[in-house]
Amino acid sequence: MTEHALQNPKPVIEIRPGGGWRALDLREVWEYRELLQILVWRDLKVRYRQTFLGVVWVVAQPLLTTLIFTLLFNRIGHITAGTNVPYSLFVMVALVPWTFFSGGVTASSNSLIGSAHLISKVYFPRFIVPTAAVLAGIADLVVTLGLVIVMLVVARVPVTAQLALLPIGLLLCLVFALGVGLWMSALNVEYRDVKVIVPFLLQLWMYATPVVYPLSVIPQKFRWIAALNPMTGVIELFRASLLGDAIPWSGVAYAVVMTALVTISGAYYFRRMERLFADVL
Repeated sequence: MTEHALQNPKPVIEIRPGGGWRALDLREVWEYRELLQILVWRDLKVRYRQTFLGVVWVVAQPLLTTLIFTLLFNRIGHITAGTNVPYSLFVMVALVPWTFFSGGVTASSNSLIGSAHLISKVYFPRFIVPTAAVLAGIADLVVTLGLVIVMLVVARVPVTAQLALLPIGLLLCLVFALGVGLWMSALNVEYRDVKVIVPFLLQLWMYATPVVYPLSVIPQKFRWIAALNPMTGVIELFRASLLGDAIPWSGVAYAVVMTALVTISGAYYFRRMERLFADVL
């Protein structure tokens, strides 16, 4: 060892897994923001690489889903939007946040398993992996939201000042998807049954959310059950901002509180389980 090296030793950084409940180190996540961008771009390339339909499927999927729902629930089941808005547009507006939420939870719940080769070899804040999985869905969200805008123009739905609330709905949907995804991704590492259960739960969750029906079709004495669902407030906020419906302030406030609780608790649980990821994966 040279004399210069002895006089100016390099600092030694030792990385150890923490124990028990640990504080969230968001500063560390911010320091790795470039890695977050890389992982988001990786997820986008994996999603669209060697695909025949590509972006066409992003548009076709909600359109076909809306068509099926319109035939089943509107034409056969005689469920209406409850307003002058066409039922297909009523459903399509709700599918924008729901598709993003469902896709984000599904992708983030499997993200740690899919990145096992990276997690077991390199240290970085594991929080970045499910976050990147959720953020990658924004690309599809922008496409479907553009499709809804086209439908609004065709249906001649007037734009109101409530459109300013749309970013709040988008942020709520994104953060809630991340919160649920943090819980599911951490649980999926320990219990591989989660991978099978999540799609089933999301399917049930969709029908428990006013996506294909308005809240008015639910009897008043049972409406409180729907109100317990945070996604109800998110969906209704989207409809209020895009279709000019009444703003559900109580539902939005409840969604904000539940989003904060789910995300914060999910982040702490994820942080607690983080020390086991490399060994279990």
